[in-house]
Amino acid sequence: MLNKSGSQTNRKELKVGKMVALIVLGVAVLIVAFSSFAVVPAGHTGVRVTLGRVVGHESEGLIFTPPFVQNVVLMDNRTQALEMRTEAVTRDLQSVSMMYTVNYSLNQDMAGNVFREIGLGFESIIIRPTVEETVKDVTARYTIEELITQRARVSSDIATELQANLGARGFTFERFNIVDFAFSAEFSNAIEQVRIAEQNALRAYQDLERSRHEAEAERVMARAQADVLRYQASELTDTNLMAMWIERWNGVLPTVMTGDGNGMLLNFGLDDIQSSVNTPRAPASTPAQTPPVTQTPVDTTDND
Repeated sequence: MLNKSGSQTNRKELKVGKMVALIVLGVAVLIVAFSSFAVVPAGHTGVRVTLGRVVGHESEGLIFTPPFVQNVVLMDNRTQALEMRTEAVTRDLQSVSMMYTVNYSLNQDMAGNVFREIGLGFESIIIRPTVEETVKDVTARYTIEELITQRARVSSDIATELQANLGARGFTFERFNIVDFAFSAEFSNAIEQVRIAEQNALRAYQDLERSRHEAEAERVMARAQADVLRYQASELTDTNLMAMWIERWNGVLPTVMTGDGNGMLLNFGLDDIQSSVNTPRAPASTPAQTPPVTQTPVDTTDND
């Protein structure tokens, strides 16, 4: 009985052991199967590394990789944006702080070389130092006044230099934008003084122009008045004066007094003039008849 029970126990143990081995083998097969495939997401490049050596790169999608001997390193090819500030010196030895943004991307066909030569930290190792050096180099070609007045040209020159410098390292330059300039306190004060002086000069010019216009207006008015006076003087003939006097006459003749104060006082109205005109006059040739004077004889007899 003991032998039979022992043999049964051994058979059970062997079955359990086989089951465990099968489970372990199945798990191992699944692990190997899953490790034999990799997924490269959109906008990335998969760099194949076999036992530490770069052997190629793959585009996005599902790829097969030999397990345990090869792995895939993902490199981002999407557009990256950097916002930086650089302290530079202009051609006339003025300090300027420039804030700007840079857009760039990693070339897909250069992803393997970049990973081999630089690694995943290429932004801090290559991009930032290259951009700062380019900005300083281009800024040194311009005076501080030209940086302000020719801002678009400065930005274009920096973009051209970045395109060449980053392209040689396996990157595509896309865009460069100057956000702001910051100058030293001394230069800022000088700019403020210049601005104030320009405003004062503009105000003085405007005052001068206003004075000129006012003086010109006064001259025009004076010429107009002189023309009016000349015209009036040319019209002051005897006939015009008489017409003006008649136009303003109220119909009453002036009062006349002789010089000795004992003469006659005449004050004829218009009605008197009209009545005198309408009254018929006696012929001038007929003398006025004087009635005869009757002389009464004086009695000289003495009544006594």
